[in-house]
Amino acid sequence: MDEQKLKVIVEAEIDDAIGYVETETVEQRTKAINYYNRYPYGNEVEGRSQIVTGEVAEVVDGALPQLLRIFTSSDELARFEPKFPGDEEGAKQATELVNLAFFQDNPGVILMHDWFKDGLLQKNGIVKYWWEEAEDPTKEEYKGLNADELTLMFADGQMELVSQETEEVGVDPMGMPILSYNVVVRKKKGVGKVCIENVPPEEFLIAKRDKAIRNARFCAHRTTKTRSELVALGYPRDVVDKLPAYNDLTYTPERVARFSQGEMPDETQTLDFSMQEVEVYECYIRTDFDDDGIAELRKVTYAGDQILDNEETDHIPFASVCPIPMPHKFFGHSLADRAMDVQLQKSTITRQILDNLYLTNMPRVTALDGQVNLDDLLTAAPGGIIRTKSQNAVVPMVVPATAAQSFPMLDYLDQVLQKRSGVTQTSQGLDPNILQNTTATAIAAMQQAGAGKIEMIARIFADTGVKDLFEGIFHLILKYQDKPRVVRIRGKYTSIDPREWKNSYDLSVNVGLGTGSKDQQMAMSAMVLQKQEQILSSQGFANPLVSVGQYRNTLGRFIEAAGFKDSAEFFKEIPPELDQMLSTPQPQQPMPNPAMDALMAQTQAQIEVDRAKALNDIEIAKAKAQAQIQLEREKAAANLELKTAEFQAEAQLKAAQVGARITGDVRIPG
Repeated sequence: MDEQKLKVIVEAEIDDAIGYVETETVEQRTKAINYYNRYPYGNEVEGRSQIVTGEVAEVVDGALPQLLRIFTSSDELARFEPKFPGDEEGAKQATELVNLAFFQDNPGVILMHDWFKDGLLQKNGIVKYWWEEAEDPTKEEYKGLNADELTLMFADGQMELVSQETEEVGVDPMGMPILSYNVVVRKKKGVGKVCIENVPPEEFLIAKRDKAIRNARFCAHRTTKTRSELVALGYPRDVVDKLPAYNDLTYTPERVARFSQGEMPDETQTLDFSMQEVEVYECYIRTDFDDDGIAELRKVTYAGDQILDNEETDHIPFASVCPIPMPHKFFGHSLADRAMDVQLQKSTITRQILDNLYLTNMPRVTALDGQVNLDDLLTAAPGGIIRTKSQNAVVPMVVPATAAQSFPMLDYLDQVLQKRSGVTQTSQGLDPNILQNTTATAIAAMQQAGAGKIEMIARIFADTGVKDLFEGIFHLILKYQDKPRVVRIRGKYTSIDPREWKNSYDLSVNVGLGTGSKDQQMAMSAMVLQKQEQILSSQGFANPLVSVGQYRNTLGRFIEAAGFKDSAEFFKEIPPELDQMLSTPQPQQPMPNPAMDALMAQTQAQIEVDRAKALNDIEIAKAKAQAQIQLEREKAAANLELKTAEFQAEAQLKAAQVGARITGDVRIPG
């Protein structure tokens, strides 16, 4: 497939998605924003009450704090679990780093607030995530560098050359020119990060046949960028300069409703050509571009009538939440959809009550024509005089007060709204009148009943958009982070290297449902601590129920429930090796037996007597052996002296014979 055919396909998908969104959701989302901001309905009458009640804002702003409390009740919004033995450490590191990327590398709570609020108000909340290499845009200039200094500057790969000038400053002894370098460099940062942003609902497009983002056949981010931003992203300047500078997105009905008249941008484009805005579509489409018969997911950037880039990708970087999803559709219902008709009805009734009150306090009058000075009558002033020609020329018209009959209807509409949205008075703050004749158990039951819909919305958010987002963050870290990162976790600096992880873990989103409030968590932790202390004190550390490490973990939970982030500030962590050693039973000592002890003492005494006797016998035998050895030694010495004397006598005899010239066979022994 050539790019011309791809462009035709992308243009058709964009037009189809825009038409689908405009017919399906634009009018309802615009109406929801107008109702939330309490803008006039357009049916107001001059001189009559024009009040607009705020039921849409009440249900949205009432549900939002409860949802945020549910999702932020734990430091670990998402938790990865190992699939196979040996994956425990990798899953733990993935949990720490992914939560760190959301809450520290990005403003996680603010992102979640805007994300959920878009969903509660405008059907679907959208976030986008991507990997961004962090670079320092600051430039540094160096002058008069020699070749060695220039080489050393770029040796570690942290510097990027922006510009370079070379000049000859002399000649070396070998006749070679000596060069000096003037350079402008930009320093790179070594580690990128995951970036997350909220996408306004009107900027997100999806095909009408798609039901979810994860397996969507077409979706796109419709946004505006200046020509300067496009050139900085690496697109050719000659192509960017030819793009038309129109911007239909700025004047979509949702955006016009969101901003006041003074906040809307001017229709006139800036005179600075590089700052003119261009409408850009970042599309994710499944198409068979390589003609192998199988459609692959591709990222296509389209602006004006040009395809700026086209590449294959492995994920769609969007996540969506919808509080009341409709089966088999992408766009569901919002809480605003459930409240807008009630707001209109209450506004109408409240206006009628106020109009009745105005007429009751300042009733209309009848006046006889020609008998009353109309100027006096039209001037309403305390103590004012109305000049008449007859006594009964001015008669007030009696207006019956009907407000009392309207209030029950307002209460009924409040009950309808509470049933629809799940946002009740007990969930936002108790009315003092309720506490007078209601038990604590009944109050807790009312709170739980009212929180059912909010919990359902939280479950839906957790299993859809939030889970998709954290799986996407994990995918980006695993794909792009190619070096260890040192992070501070619970007061300790730890080096985490995603290259050592597995490419798949089981992900669960910890929405904190069923754990109760902070006070309830502290009370439950205190009760568990008491039971653990009783077991440890009665059965010791090596008992089958509680280990010292488990007791330390409960203490940590108690501290964290009290609002402290790091329990290690109060209690030391117990290493698994120490916990295992303390939990290992020690060999038991035998019970004392007096008879056995006496027998053992008698046996030991006999052993000592026998030992002493044996030692004495050994000493006697040793003395006898030494005496025998001395006797044998003396006997051998006497024999040696005797033999020596005999030898000397014989030698003298032989010597005498030789001297006397005696011949014969002379033999000398030896």
